[in-house]
Amino acid sequence: MNVIGRETVDSLGTTVDDLVGIGRLLDSPRLAHIWFTLRVEGNVVVEESDSNPFLWDGITVSELLERLDGDIPQSTLYNDMDELEGVGAVEIASEGQPMGYKANFFQAEAENVDKMGDSSLIGPQIIGLVGEAYTDEAVQEFLDEYGHSLLNDVLQIYVASVQGRLERSFVEMFPEADEEDVEAVVPAIERVLFEMSRDPLRGYDYRDELSTMSGE
Repeated sequence: MNVIGRETVDSLGTTVDDLVGIGRLLDSPRLAHIWFTLRVEGNVVVEESDSNPFLWDGITVSELLERLDGDIPQSTLYNDMDELEGVGAVEIASEGQPMGYKANFFQAEAENVDKMGDSSLIGPQIIGLVGEAYTDEAVQEFLDEYGHSLLNDVLQIYVASVQGRLERSFVEMFPEADEEDVEAVVPAIERVLFEMSRDPLRGYDYRDELSTMSGE
């Protein structure tokens, strides 16, 4: 047993092993996209089926492949699931054939996560947004130009804007970034918030606010 890996590093109960998993997801948009999709879709399936989450058989690779954006070969996805299991981001829910997987929940204080600064919490929202870089060049270019910490700041401030807690222009909050670059990642942020609104375990539904902001 890896005792060091199970030591907690913050008041949230985050372990050293959790930080390894979070770090790997932030380093790989494809893995982040897979984890985020598995997390949301898994919670939706459990809620809609009234299954006992402790007895649920998980989502198979074939089922997950149907829900993912982008072109990921099935053989690559199998390898990715092995890697995600290895860093503790997913676990096998069913040993049957085919295997079923579920995503483990991650959350940490930003100051303990490489690349993230110390401004806020790191959790599914920013992991999902990093995952958008797998299919959205604007997000990848933002990461390359400004880094993960500023992307997380943009995400958090946009959430405040959606919730009506911002009294000034959203893009004016980031003088260190080009306004066009900030605006270019907004569609990806909205996709992440929409997906999180589908997750019955997240507790906040952004869909009405997003519809109002888009004029729908």
